Amino acid sequence: MKKALVLTLIMVLAMAGVASAEVSFGGEFKVEYVVDTDKETAGDGAAEAPLKLKAVAEEEGVWKADAELKADANKPGELKVGKWSMNLNDDLFTADLWGNGVEKSEVKTPLEFFKAGKTGTDDKARMRLTSDVAGYVDLTLDYDYAANDLFVFAEKALDEVTVGGNIKKNLTEEGVLGTAHVKYVYGPATLTGEVGMDTAEEEDNFLGGGKVDYKLNDQITLKGKATYKAENVGDELLLEAGADYVENLFKVGGTLTRTDDLDNDDTEATYKVKGNVTYRSNEDVAYDDLFDDYDKLTGYAAFAELAYTTAQDYDYAGDDKELEKRDLEPIMEATIKGAGVAVPDMVWVYGEFSYKSDEDENVKDEDFQFILGNNKLTDEAVLWVKDYFKVSAEATVQITDKLQAVPTVKYGTWNTLAQTKTEVDKDDDGTIDSYYNGLTAKDMSELELGAGLTYELSDSSEVGLSYTNRTQKFTEPKGITDMGKELKDSFVKVYFKTSF
Repeated sequence: MKKALVLTLIMVLAMAGVASAEVSFGGEFKVEYVVDTDKETAGDGAAEAPLKLKAVAEEEGVWKADAELKADANKPGELKVGKWSMNLNDDLFTADLWGNGVEKSEVKTPLEFFKAGKTGTDDKARMRLTSDVAGYVDLTLDYDYAANDLFVFAEKALDEVTVGGNIKKNLTEEGVLGTAHVKYVYGPATLTGEVGMDTAEEEDNFLGGGKVDYKLNDQITLKGKATYKAENVGDELLLEAGADYVENLFKVGGTLTRTDDLDNDDTEATYKVKGNVTYRSNEDVAYDDLFDDYDKLTGYAAFAELAYTTAQDYDYAGDDKELEKRDLEPIMEATIKGAGVAVPDMVWVYGEFSYKSDEDENVKDEDFQFILGNNKLTDEAVLWVKDYFKVSAEATVQITDKLQAVPTVKYGTWNTLAQTKTEVDKDDDGTIDSYYNGLTAKDMSELELGAGLTYELSDSSEVGLSYTNRTQKFTEPKGITDMGKELKDSFVKVYFKTSF
């Protein structure tokens, strides 16, 4: 399937060259040399010269196709397909086909009972067709080839009232999950209701709920939501209330959420209280970009969020230790971010702190990467721990118009590592990233120091030099044969990069 789609796309791009379509070519080329600076292997180096070519063909307003091809001078004969997509536009419909990491907007039901994903995977394409059906109804068909799921979303606006229906069907399984919804706008209030059923289940297959958004004034919005999912379609009753207050220089938000599973009389409903505040000293950078684009700030910005979740008051330990579960203690979370300009037009700083704690060892951290080798990490692993805290800081120093330095430091500790889960797929070199599956430890820590220097040769080319030192330490590690108590990796990287 993937090869057929890519070949079709390449044929389209080739044919466009002799047709009336406009064709453009671009890409990125990078030469990189990494020198290992660890004591045991100091001086060992490895070079990479990845080349990425991108071709775009389009007939303006009618269709557009683009594809990336990736190669490496050190791996002759190895050619990979990168991101690719194709779009067709007509007065009656719009069709999209995409894959290999390309993302489109996410489509979902009003109460998020189900949603169509947005990312095309490496070997499975996604397809989406949208149409207003000559003005009668807004229709979206989405097919997820990886999961064999077909989605249908239909909606019709009738003045202040909008009605719609939604379907999710797995083409390899029996049954259909369907919902219907209605949305009503009454002055400053928007009321939404949705009900549905999964025919794959003979009983306890109903779901439904509603939500309301009330704009009290230009600054304050009140929100409420209630959803019910029967035992075989989610097993949850959720009630939520919240409010947002937005000014030009600061905004505050808060929610209270009550969640109860319906099939277990031994558990208590949980309550989660969450509040956050964001402040900026001026409006030069949008709220959503304050920390991603901190080197664009002309003042400073800060963000803080706290959350507290009560326990289910549940303790179960079966014969199978892997099924052991306990929820007797609350979960506490905190996140703090800060950024600002230290020296106008020259130095910007950014820092972040995060903390999460649960005495039941149910804290989940989903973005840890174990050291595999020189300049090589596993895919993101999932850790279950008692608590963790992570802190990071970096600065951007614009030394001259062309020369920039970025020093960084990251530190984290994880207390009582109870379980580890990593991906089972092999990487390009055949290394199995699931090597650390099942790792447990009394505690662990990570320290990463780095510094980068880039020099801009032109608007499209730069050279750079960086140094990275990573250390991961483990106390009483178990579950991995010959697992040491420390993993280390340090290296220097020199590179040249250009785009065209």
